[in-house]
Amino acid sequence: MPRTPTDEKPVISFRMSAELTGWLRHISVTRQWSMNAFVVAALDGLRTCWKLPAMIADVIEADRKAMGMDQLDYVGHLLARRYNEIRDQGGPGFEKKSKGSKR
Repeated sequence: MPRTPTDEKPVISFRMSAELTGWLRHISVTRQWSMNAFVVAALDGLRTCWKLPAMIADVIEADRKAMGMDQLDYVGHLLARRYNEIRDQGGPGFEKKSKGSKR
């Protein structure tokens, strides 16, 4: 049976600091994943807009392009916006706290 391009998994190596390697190892152990599986999932998430439904991903992708940012900078931008929500709407876990309260 002929192989399709999606079957190919080339081996690629990267140099990274001991600090980054230690963090990667810790996260992988915590998730009970291999370090490879975690890196692949993170990169694929960045590439695919975290597998959000197309109707959401299309809007986010259009916004990213309109902002003139690449995927990595855009994720940083989104995290900064989330920081503002946390700061302004009740602190860490504000969404979880509001779901548990009976108003």
